[in-house]
Amino acid sequence: MKKINVITSGICILCCPYLQANEINIYGLGHLSADNIDDGLTSNIYVTSNSSRLGFNGEFTLDDNVKVIFQYESGIDFTGQGGNDGNGGAESSGQLFTKTRPSYIGFQGEFGKALIGHMPFLDQWVNDYNLFADQVGDLGNLWEASGIPGRSDNVIHYKSPIYSGMSITASYVPEEGVKDADYYLLKGNYTNDKLKLGLAYTNIGKTGLSNNEQTGYALTIGYYDDAYSLGGGFQQESKVNGIRNNDRTSVSLGASLTMGKKGKLKLQVANSTSDLEQSDATQFAIGYDYKLAQHTIIYIAYAFMDNDRNVKFSVNGKGHGDKVVPVLGDDPSALSIGVIYHFDYKVL
Repeated sequence: MKKINVITSGICILCCPYLQANEINIYGLGHLSADNIDDGLTSNIYVTSNSSRLGFNGEFTLDDNVKVIFQYESGIDFTGQGGNDGNGGAESSGQLFTKTRPSYIGFQGEFGKALIGHMPFLDQWVNDYNLFADQVGDLGNLWEASGIPGRSDNVIHYKSPIYSGMSITASYVPEEGVKDADYYLLKGNYTNDKLKLGLAYTNIGKTGLSNNEQTGYALTIGYYDDAYSLGGGFQQESKVNGIRNNDRTSVSLGASLTMGKKGKLKLQVANSTSDLEQSDATQFAIGYDYKLAQHTIIYIAYAFMDNDRNVKFSVNGKGHGDKVVPVLGDDPSALSIGVIYHFDYKVL
């Protein structure tokens, strides 16, 4: 015991001069599943790590009105396969840590929040009402497949204070040496006890050989009751990937029903239509979540994608490991059994 106290004291002496935060939290989420994926030609079983993560966040008070806030978050791959763990893709074969997730440093006060870092972009609205986030059948399989990034590097972000349930966010990514390649996003939010509304607009700058800017806007709605929830969204994209006459319209509708004290039945349908010939798709997902313990959920989910002849949308791509991309026109499906464990622990 005396030896342990000496070691602990030494650690404190080394760390305390640099540990000036008023609050530090460590948090994480582990999400593993066994999936039977049919790409339309063959069927295979996969063990997948799905957007698992580990992070630290906290704050330091400068004065009565302003705080420095921070978050450092990394993707985790429990399978160690690397590159395909639902965290955005990174060459990390054999490694536990994969790709940077939302991470930033900034200021918070009566003015709101001002942040710089790697942060959500389209993910600011695709998950407003998404009953299968990071599972097979994720709404992002359709909504996040046309060039608007889910998260982005080098983001300058502002979030206003909440007034009567309303707030505004603004995100900007600078050119960084590539002319007219900057892009931005504006989003309005409204929430009360049961209702959540979102309205977003984004402009994606010129990239590659394109001289056109891609634009998009979205409307999301969710209504939450103790016994059920209803919600959906609408997304319109123009000049997808900078190509003229290449617009895409996506809609979604979902519902959940509480079953007993711990269960929830979920159903979600999403459709995406394009100006291009034979380039539409529809996704169906049904699932059941069961709260095994305070921090643990087990679930079963089934999803199916109906692709037109000229598209190949995945049914297990967004936020989910072992993404399987079908050939053009094939219709993938997936049956998934998974477990999710999350924690949030205050260190200081």
